[in-house]
Amino acid sequence: MQMIGLLGGTSWPSTIEYYRIINQLAQEELGGFHSANLLLRSIDYHGIKSHYHDRWDKIPLLLKKEIEAFINLAPDCLLICNNTLHKAFDQIESDLRLSISVFHIVDAIGRFAQTQNLKHLLLLGTKFTMEDGFYQKRLEEQFNLVVEIPSLQERIAIQAIQSQLSRGILKQEFRSYFVKLLRKYSAVDAVVLACTELPLAIHQNDVDVAVLNSIEYQCKEAFEFAISD
Repeated sequence: MQMIGLLGGTSWPSTIEYYRIINQLAQEELGGFHSANLLLRSIDYHGIKSHYHDRWDKIPLLLKKEIEAFINLAPDCLLICNNTLHKAFDQIESDLRLSISVFHIVDAIGRFAQTQNLKHLLLLGTKFTMEDGFYQKRLEEQFNLVVEIPSLQERIAIQAIQSQLSRGILKQEFRSYFVKLLRKYSAVDAVVLACTELPLAIHQNDVDVAVLNSIEYQCKEAFEFAISD
């Protein structure tokens, strides 16, 4: 099995999900006592996160530095364990000149939506991700999808929940909020959890609409690569 690189710590509660999901895939596929061949680099996220709202221009270079340090450890492929940071990755990808595969989280969602003939998606994520347009634009332009975002009041509420989830705080009221919210958007084909913390608060068995966990599809693509010869 080839080595999957996880650039995590962004945030730590959701990075745990990457480790869990990929190892579960290894068990399901390989059986026995198999676990995944993983290399996890957990960065100090504060230096990047603190620049999100008013100094975004600093983030691409900070991410570039973290990726270059990780590549020196020689993983066979790379997952960035964060949705929003894929905007920064898109800005620096050509400068990195990577010789390994990077499994882009937005593309993983787009490809899965196409295989399932899903056309109309509701995008949930951080307030930044929902409002910036980078995620929505990529899904619409590269995968011909219709992407809807929640109202401003809903975006504010989702951000407040995400901020607590990223610190390891999980409350039953978070799940209740999302269940109520998704009833309002029952006309969409699926809801995209475009934030790695949101799957901690809402699951497929909680709602009727299809829930697309961005972590799962990113991990599946990387695992399939890792076991292919």
